[in-house]
Amino acid sequence: MLRHRARAALAAVLALLCGCSSSSTGTSAAGDEPPAPVAWKFETVSWYNRYSMNSTIGPLVVGRTVLYGGTYAYQNTKASKLAALDATTGMARWRMDYGAGFGPMVLQGGMIAVAAGDSVLGLDFGSGIQRWTVPIQPRSLTAAGDVVLVAERETIRAIDLASGAQRWQVKSTTEPVAAGDTALFMDGRTLRAVAAGDGAARWSLELPAALAYPQSLQGDHLYLLGAASLGSVNIKSRGLEWVVPLGSAPTAGIAAADDTLYFTTQAASGTYVFHAFDPATQKDRWSRPLDSSSPVAPIVMGSLVATAANSSAESLVALSRGTGMVAWSARAGSVPVQPVLKGNVLYVAGQGPNRVYAFETRTGAVLWSGRLWGWPMGMALTEDGTLLVSADNLTLYAYRTR
Repeated sequence: MLRHRARAALAAVLALLCGCSSSSTGTSAAGDEPPAPVAWKFETVSWYNRYSMNSTIGPLVVGRTVLYGGTYAYQNTKASKLAALDATTGMARWRMDYGAGFGPMVLQGGMIAVAAGDSVLGLDFGSGIQRWTVPIQPRSLTAAGDVVLVAERETIRAIDLASGAQRWQVKSTTEPVAAGDTALFMDGRTLRAVAAGDGAARWSLELPAALAYPQSLQGDHLYLLGAASLGSVNIKSRGLEWVVPLGSAPTAGIAAADDTLYFTTQAASGTYVFHAFDPATQKDRWSRPLDSSSPVAPIVMGSLVATAANSSAESLVALSRGTGMVAWSARAGSVPVQPVLKGNVLYVAGQGPNRVYAFETRTGAVLWSGRLWGWPMGMALTEDGTLLVSADNLTLYAYRTR
């Protein structure tokens, strides 16, 4: 009897380590809780003699297809894998391998551009076939029209997505921001706008020394940051709207809603402050101290805005957008990847407990919680409502949300 039980246990372990897609009802960390709603999982590699390099690509959802991959080490070799998965079943439509670490990836016009070691690869989205290789070491990739903008050192190169040929290059001290068929970037203290297709100059604007790089584009407003400043340029009128001192730059992304910007800064004392900033007056509508920050941007949820404070016991905090008062807070562990909002549900992956949570946005009630077998690395939601969460064990988990 003991021998049969040992064989069954060994079979269960081997099934867990299998490098393939599989369906599962999931498990729970607490015996009295319902099982985690895991629909399927996809492992890029078997875990025998391999370990993750804490580098994953995706999940990136494109209709009924999910792009997902990662970089791993095997003995003395570093390699990467990328797969296109069926969003419903988790089965691979195609796979590709490459003998170097993966970096940033963009998808545009049926082509994938991905940084891989000392090169950028062009892959056909439908088949995964490699169409071109450009020897270049990018720090970022930005899709703009039918080109990919590759930021390398103090240069931006525009690579044709179909052929891999370089169309143009320009000096730049920052990464670009795409605005339709226009690329925006800084050249010293000058903000430049060029046509993404051919690099032709469209307009330029000299900016004050307090602003160093473009952070994000919200409508016609390009927000720029400096070491301790925030500014706005209207790309339609091509003029500087305002510059304000902040004490320090925002620690993560900026969220905008109803003429209010939400972000967190770190004060000179080391404490953190969450701001509800009014661009019209260049003043805070309100602000609130936080114990810590998080690499994720705030999430606007109707009349509330949520932010993460990773060192706090109650690491997820929802505030009234009108007053800044705490509406609810919840324990979710460290929040390293951007939460996903769908209707009245906020999905959060927590590092520490290594769990995925579904919170009701108005009350903070936990609708369900599922185990995650690793540290969260990425999150996305499919068209049919399946929640995809990648982990540092090179596995993608699909959770049922309804």
